[in-house]
Amino acid sequence: MFFDSEAWPPAPSGFDPPPPSPRLSAAQERILLRIIAILLIAMFLGPFAGSSLIDVAVAIVRAIF
Repeated sequence: MFFDSEAWPPAPSGFDPPPPSPRLSAAQERILLRIIAILLIAMFLGPFAGSSLIDVAVAIVRAIF
């Protein structure tokens, strides 16, 4: 393995690499947050309502989509 001790700090010329582009679009991030919210709600309501409430929620989602 080659170790380049001159690789850091960056060159004094002021060249900075461009920042990485976001991996998720705004719409994808919104959908992901909605899925996480639904799963968190199911995690907290599941023990109180039993599995029948989760079955109803799954049936409603399948009927809509």
